[in-house]
Amino acid sequence: DAADDPAVWIDPADPSRSLIIGTDKRGGLAVYDLGGAQLQYLPDGELNNVDVRP
Repeated sequence: DAADDPAVWIDPADPSRSLIIGTDKRGGLAVYDLGGAQLQYLPDGELNNVDVRP
């Protein structure tokens, strides 16, 4: 499986709008809502880890 290294971004104003962000080792970054629906996919080469620190 190419999905790896997820991170969770917590929306400080509305935690129900928080996001799950993960790498696809085959070439991109995916963003999901808390229900698991994919919101965005960024094909951007071979990525490894996600960091959501400010």
